[in-house]
Amino acid sequence: MNGALTGILLVVLWGTVAARLPTLWRDAQQRAMWATLCALALTKTVATPGVNSVLGELIPHPQILPHLLGVAAAYFLLRFISLITAYDAAHPRAARYQPLLAGVVVVLLIVLMNATPGGISTTGADLMAATLTPSATAYWVVLNGYLGTVLVIATALFWRISRSAAARLLRNGLRAIAMGTFLVAAYAVLKTGVIVAHGSGLTLPLQEIEPIANALRSAGTILAVVGAAVPAGGKLRSVIRSYRSLWALRPLWRVMRRTFPQVILFSRRRALVELAGVDDVQLRLYRRVIEIRDGMLTLRDYLPAGTLAEARLFVGESPALIEACGITLALHRHDSGLPPVDNGDHWAQVGGEVADEVAWLSAVAAAFRRKEPAAFTRRRTATVAG
Repeated sequence: MNGALTGILLVVLWGTVAARLPTLWRDAQQRAMWATLCALALTKTVATPGVNSVLGELIPHPQILPHLLGVAAAYFLLRFISLITAYDAAHPRAARYQPLLAGVVVVLLIVLMNATPGGISTTGADLMAATLTPSATAYWVVLNGYLGTVLVIATALFWRISRSAAARLLRNGLRAIAMGTFLVAAYAVLKTGVIVAHGSGLTLPLQEIEPIANALRSAGTILAVVGAAVPAGGKLRSVIRSYRSLWALRPLWRVMRRTFPQVILFSRRRALVELAGVDDVQLRLYRRVIEIRDGMLTLRDYLPAGTLAEARLFVGESPALIEACGITLALHRHDSGLPPVDNGDHWAQVGGEVADEVAWLSAVAAAFRRKEPAAFTRRRTATVAG
């Protein structure tokens, strides 16, 4: 296999596996997809010469381990297809038959490998160097027959779904997956045909065909994995923006959490779980806005009338900084144990959209960290005391 393609493939696979790790907590479909990608990443890793030679010192016949892991990847892909098409609902026994079939394939491969003198050769040069025994030919027919069948099913499904996908990004991603699985299926058919022909006594230039076939397989795998990531591109950008907003709101939110712990909707332990990406980051952002607003609602009782007008004279026409000055003064009065006021000032009114709230509170949180709010509070407190 081409070294550059191998490196790209491993980076794409393991990066996708790591990125999708939080989806294990969502549903069975996501778990099946993650298991497919993880098994595929392990397959390609174990197939590299360096890793395979190290495994050869630990276990016998390490060259077939990528094949067994490939069967596992195909099984999980089949489970994913069954789940997204509701095949299990119409065929309740499928969940039992599918692992049974995969297990039978694995057992057959091991039996055929042990029945082959010298074991199974995996490189083109080794395969062409000697006459293939019937057991070796049967080994490749069973392996590629199972993998090819699953890949053909996947190709047909993803292409059919892509035709009805409304969003262009999703449609292109599904078509990329279909093209990728088609290329890998074509590789399986091509390799099986060459091996069967060689086992029948025909001489083929496998040394010339093998690099092209391996490149075809790698390109197909990369295309399928990238295609699986394409539909999530828009959501990923949205998630990144939400995390940036969470970080921007953090200074103000931490003050509210410390001052009014009762406004926090979930415990700290639950928040730590969410940091791993288990829950929707958008939901975290909405909760954070609500918690800040609840804290500010309580603080309004400690904001004397005329405070925001005085803050405007102190800092100028900067709405976010004026609001931050009011929050700092109200926090100081609350922490000092001063009594609530009867007719206090009101916080700035913001549009009804959550995006408007996030943008406004992010600006206030940034202003809250500046020196002007603390300076205004000291001056206002000294003036009242004097």
